[in-house]
Amino acid sequence: VVEKFTAPEELVMLNRLPRQPHPFPTMTWDIIQGSKMVAKPNVPNSAAHIIPRLGRGQGSASFVYIREKKVFEPTTLHWIREPGQIARTNAEGAVMREVNDLNLRFDNYAEKLIWDALTGTITIATLEVQATIDFQFQVSHKPSVGTTWATATPQQIIADIRTWKRLIARDSRVPAVEVFLTEATMARIFEAYASTADTAALMSDRMKDQYFQTGVMTGFMGLTWNIVESVYDDDAALDTLFVPDDALFMGNFTAQRPIYLAEGPTADDSAPSGMTGKFAKTWKEEDPSGRQYLLEWHMLPIIERPEQFIYVADVAP
Repeated sequence: VVEKFTAPEELVMLNRLPRQPHPFPTMTWDIIQGSKMVAKPNVPNSAAHIIPRLGRGQGSASFVYIREKKVFEPTTLHWIREPGQIARTNAEGAVMREVNDLNLRFDNYAEKLIWDALTGTITIATLEVQATIDFQFQVSHKPSVGTTWATATPQQIIADIRTWKRLIARDSRVPAVEVFLTEATMARIFEAYASTADTAALMSDRMKDQYFQTGVMTGFMGLTWNIVESVYDDDAALDTLFVPDDALFMGNFTAQRPIYLAEGPTADDSAPSGMTGKFAKTWKEEDPSGRQYLLEWHMLPIIERPEQFIYVADVAP
């Protein structure tokens, strides 16, 4: 059942990231940096120049381990055994809702970790786990705006975006093609144009119509603008945006496979040997009578090419 579940569409990164199985409980990955060096001339019949391998380091971390369970009451199990299709359908529906809820908790956490990784650092601070994973973003790839976008002119906003695009292209050798942000952050750009008479005229009726219909300025600065408004509940049961307001993620998320989700081996003794990915099992408790359903997952987002991304924490400080 768990293998057939698909992540909700609003979990945009979890849905688009490739997945890679890994047989060991810790993960080591290369931090790859494209070379900008040129070749050196040589002469025939001489030894070739030895060129160092790509990269500027390695990252290493244990997988993030999630293990949670639900307990089904005896009454639910009794319904399943009751004769009659209606009782069975109701019981199966109740069980499926609970299993799906547990699976969705896992997917939400994976989505959160992916966005955390794209900021350059994952920090985990719970009673059981305290860990920090550094994906070695250069300081220049976590920039600040020149002028707050709350008051910036369109020309100043364009200058920021042009600088970031050039930085990605220069450091990674691939163009920046996408931006992820919330509607509120996108509105900063639109309002900068709309509130200035000189630049409001630069916006065609089509651009205005597209903005009011979709919430984005389609193709602005040659980029694809993706609105992310999905949320998760934090420890205080408060809605928290995966992508915060006034933050943005820019980069090339596909070329050269810069980011993927690694899935580690199952730690449960009941799992088949060498199994990776989500593992589920169920067993019966005699006192109090009931059946427990457990789900487990070893996973970790991996960024091998941090130069392909930029994270701006606050465009309106």
